Amino acid sequence: MKLDNHLLYIDITHICGMGCDFCMYSNRHEKVNMVLCDKSKMNLSNLINAVGVKKVSISGEGEPLNNIKTFYEILQLSKGGISFEFITSGYLYHEKLLSLYIKINDLITKNGDTCNIRISADSHHIAKLKNKPHGVSAKYFLEQDLQYLTLSFRSIDLDKEFSRSYLVEELKRYGINSHIEAISLLEDKLVVGERHFNVDYKNLVWPSSSSKNFLDLRGYIDAIEQKYGKRFTLGSLGKLPDLNGLDITIKPNGNVFFYGIECVDLGNIYNDTISIDFLIQKVNDEPLIKALYSTPFTDLLDKISMHKHVEEIVKKVNNPYWVIKELHKHDSCLLDGII
Repeated sequence: MKLDNHLLYIDITHICGMGCDFCMYSNRHEKVNMVLCDKSKMNLSNLINAVGVKKVSISGEGEPLNNIKTFYEILQLSKGGISFEFITSGYLYHEKLLSLYIKINDLITKNGDTCNIRISADSHHIAKLKNKPHGVSAKYFLEQDLQYLTLSFRSIDLDKEFSRSYLVEELKRYGINSHIEAISLLEDKLVVGERHFNVDYKNLVWPSSSSKNFLDLRGYIDAIEQKYGKRFTLGSLGKLPDLNGLDITIKPNGNVFFYGIECVDLGNIYNDTISIDFLIQKVNDEPLIKALYSTPFTDLLDKISMHKHVEEIVKKVNNPYWVIKELHKHDSCLLDGII
């Protein structure tokens, strides 16, 4: 299987004080940050700078602003030409948030990298924010017209009307006239004159009975397939004609997995030697990973849909990147049907 355009997700913290009721990681919010040593830096450097890595996304099973030191260290591992992303609620006091942008911009400019700041803009996060970052951030980016640092917004549910109205009104508070242009079911543009900020939507995981405006799993997968122009498999999905790639996630404790396949342990950046070639070999050697990377996801679900609890689990979880771990937790033999 030929793989390219890999995604590397580095979760740098478990710490979060937001207390969002939807959170998939609420049972993991301990006082644990990723702290890098020489071995882990070597592994991360090899992964970040490997040929075929298209994006390095820094997030957390918590709020990554709580471990900004490690984020700065990761940026400095770049050998140049890396596309970084930083996913955050942006909860800081505004002066400190703008100072953060300046620091990130200095580091990536020095290295010849880019970085997109993705700020949560959904009803779940915004309700918890005392210092709302959206308007002040948009104003800063419009005024500075930065070359290497960009801004976008994200929503973890499909309540588009909330996000759209909120962003337009929030920018208006800073004297900025804007409007929304719909791109697809999962994408908008927040347009300001000749400039725009992307707005991406994800399907809510574990939707409650009171949740609204979310797709069921198959509807969500259909929207992804329309966006990318190809059948959905696990792994890093690239728009045609691009090849799909690895979708690597590294946890705060250093454990390495493929995103959505966390029942298969791939190693640890503190103890093992991890490389892209090693991980590609894992795809070819592990029957479950190979099946999930090469066969459309809904086809695999159809193969095991006759089992009693599969449709119940699919409906409850409602996100393809969480289904496999829940099926494995319920009955690992279900995954034999996928293989």
